[in-house]
Amino acid sequence: MIVRIAVLVMVVAAAMRGDARADGIVLESYTGERPADAVRVLAPVLEELSKKKFQAGDGVGRSFDTEASRPSRTAKGMPADFAAQVDKGFKAWVSGSFDESIKILVPLIETAHANSGQFATQPALRDALQKGLIALSLAQQRIGDQGAMRATMSELMRAFPEAQISRATYGPEAAISFEGVRKEVAAMGKGKLEVKVVGETGVVFIDEAYRAAGSTTAELIPGEYRVVVLVNKQPTRAHSVTVRANETATVEIDPAFDLAVRTTGYTGLAYANNADREANEAAHAARFARAVSASAVAVVGIDDVKGKPSVVGALISLQSGREIRRASIPLEPDPSNDRLRSLARFLAGEEAAPGLDVQFANAATGEGATPPALKEKEKPEEPHYRWGGWRWITGLLGVGGLATAGVLLALDGRCSVDPPAGQPCNDLYATATPGWAALGAGAVVTGISVYLFVTHKTAPVVQPVSGGGATVGFATHW
Repeated sequence: MIVRIAVLVMVVAAAMRGDARADGIVLESYTGERPADAVRVLAPVLEELSKKKFQAGDGVGRSFDTEASRPSRTAKGMPADFAAQVDKGFKAWVSGSFDESIKILVPLIETAHANSGQFATQPALRDALQKGLIALSLAQQRIGDQGAMRATMSELMRAFPEAQISRATYGPEAAISFEGVRKEVAAMGKGKLEVKVVGETGVVFIDEAYRAAGSTTAELIPGEYRVVVLVNKQPTRAHSVTVRANETATVEIDPAFDLAVRTTGYTGLAYANNADREANEAAHAARFARAVSASAVAVVGIDDVKGKPSVVGALISLQSGREIRRASIPLEPDPSNDRLRSLARFLAGEEAAPGLDVQFANAATGEGATPPALKEKEKPEEPHYRWGGWRWITGLLGVGGLATAGVLLALDGRCSVDPPAGQPCNDLYATATPGWAALGAGAVVTGISVYLFVTHKTAPVVQPVSGGGATVGFATHW
């Protein structure tokens, strides 16, 4: 029985591996600002692509923010009176209003860390940030939150290695706490952070502090760091990197790619001019897709084609970073929803419908031309789903194993045959060993079943309805 259970576990594991691949994604792309009517115009294209397992929008953007990099400036940016607000929090600590000090300073410091790029262009803000970190750590100390105090002081030491909390200025208790945390941090040792800047153009900032022009390696105390590169007075996205003692962490930053990526407002790419867009759009789209482990990537947007504003779409190869197929639809006259959906179907691998202006591998094939079929290796990969029946099979096997274990353990030591009256039983069940084995195997398979139920995927289905709207449901796989 143990051998059978082991085989079953390996089969289930193999089935689960088939579920690891992500769906395709859709990125919007523009030269300059996103057109005001982009949402309305692109809605039918994105709805149709969602049926082909291409995800778009905020969900894709959040994945990129988490797995690759995030914007180095928020929409609101830093408050104009940041220093004054920090001073208010500092004075609250001085006056003994520790809870009030924490209430003021925590959101200010969170805002500062979310706007590393603004510190790169306004380095004077760092003085107020240092003051805020000191006051916050001491307020946390005074309310007895030692864990928060140590975390804040560690952040202070990472961002401001030369910072001091002196006995004369802040009091003996504060100075002792600071020195204690400093010793704890020093005992951990140091690690290295290697920042590779593609093209060697730009100034590197680590935790809002200037480090070097171009690629650099810094020796740092362990912890998480924010890395931004300033290029032509424009900060790149912020990259979070964890440095561990006696190890080297490496981050590569491509300023051109970072400055093109958008994950707020819309998810996609934006370029200053058409030349940059034509030169980089496909390669950047492929890089974006690889960062979120997507299985395919399509790019859609609004652009001028033959002097006319048009909806443009392209399917990009993740391997080569080049266009596999491309087509456009003029916006004058206003195209029907069905025609716009035909662009999505073409990008997903279907034959071109009449009315599409098709280009293939950067070469126009003529109005309404039918492109050759995609090579098998160039087709967007369908998401892999594991068979849903595994969760039920493992559930039944797990329950059966637990029930069998209960019976075997209950029988152990009992007489298998009633002996004659007055005589002891010499034929006892010895089922403890198989009973415990069945209990362990049943528990393992039951755990696998629970995992399969929890991680079983359902895919959103968008169904257009009359009037231009849509209903959203979920389809699952048995």
